[in-house]
Amino acid sequence: MIKYKEALSKMKKAIPNRTLKEEKIKSVKSLGRVLAENIIAKKALPDHDFAAMDGYAVKTKDIQNASKNNPIELNSIGELYPPDHPTKVAIEEFEATYVACGAPIPSGADAVVKVEFTRRDKEKIIIMKQIEKNRNIAKIGEDIKKNEIVLSKGRIIRPQDIGLLVAMNLEFVSVIKKPKVAIISVGDELSKPFGIPSNKIVNNNAYIISSLVEYFNAEPIIMGIAKDKIDSIEHMIRTSLEKADIIITIAGCSVGLKDYVPDVIKKIGDPGIIFHGISLSAGKGSGVAVAKEKPIIMLPGHVGSTVATFYLLVTPILNMQLGLGFCDLLPNIRGLLAEKVTAKPAIDLVLPVKVYKQLDKYRIVPLKKHPSILKNLTEANGYAFVPAGTEKKKNEIIDVKIFGGLEFFNIVS
Repeated sequence: MIKYKEALSKMKKAIPNRTLKEEKIKSVKSLGRVLAENIIAKKALPDHDFAAMDGYAVKTKDIQNASKNNPIELNSIGELYPPDHPTKVAIEEFEATYVACGAPIPSGADAVVKVEFTRRDKEKIIIMKQIEKNRNIAKIGEDIKKNEIVLSKGRIIRPQDIGLLVAMNLEFVSVIKKPKVAIISVGDELSKPFGIPSNKIVNNNAYIISSLVEYFNAEPIIMGIAKDKIDSIEHMIRTSLEKADIIITIAGCSVGLKDYVPDVIKKIGDPGIIFHGISLSAGKGSGVAVAKEKPIIMLPGHVGSTVATFYLLVTPILNMQLGLGFCDLLPNIRGLLAEKVTAKPAIDLVLPVKVYKQLDKYRIVPLKKHPSILKNLTEANGYAFVPAGTEKKKNEIIDVKIFGGLEFFNIVS
């Protein structure tokens, strides 16, 4: 077995960089996708001066020293509303125009006095506050300047970014095409879900991994269940290599009599297995290979180990193939450990934890049940990495990798 850091180093060197492919999609459907282009503003936003609130457009020189004790009277010359852009309305000395929020600013005006600091007297407007030039006016280019790069290539698109794309009238945007990930489950004991109950085990691991693949911006392809036979496993891996950019196998990669996955991969192509076996408490039998220039990740069958090694081994590959770099990009938090934790000599401990917030501090509760217990994993919202042969004491501050942004909904006080 090799150390996790060494495993990452070997993977980074051995796995070919995927040629990033692009596709045009509707900007309103681009949430979570990776931008494949710089978004450059073709025009300024706003493209005209407009009122930032309801009030009266005025010349500031006409209302110098205005106050409640020294009100200044102006002539009212109409009203403007947002649909009135563009406008030919102009004001002269000691004139004012009512402007609703978003309305264009009439020519000659250089500020907007809030309605609260005015009162109407027939055809006159009484101003009761002095303001400076450009007050309460949204100026041309105040939001975005023409030819400015507003969103950079390689950015993960968020809801507010979509709003900006729509504001810029960009119906389509170029994004990195999602890598396709084939998922192969191995084992005679497995059965498809939602069928008639039998003495077999439902293949739920494939759907956990499929959901994780989708969550991390890739396209899952569930290939099905391979029998514990060399020809069955080989056929499914070869088929997957034709259909996908990344192949994930689940189970069949340990050292049992019917763990044929590593043997099959050795037959398929060079360079073959990069490593097989990591000194981790969850995922000792996992490994990574390359065949036909595509990565194959061997995940163990126990659900806790399956998920742990997905985060540790698969997420860096997915991110690399999306142009985000060879890293996991998982959020990290620090909190107080609820009880003592000890890692065995020579084996790094990957510890699923439950994080909750109490009195404005994160509390970290270790979940120590066997990795085959699914409920243990559903209670976890992150993992702590404890180096081999070290001890973390109760109330010691430790780092935790949170499984993803959705987990913060489950971290409650």
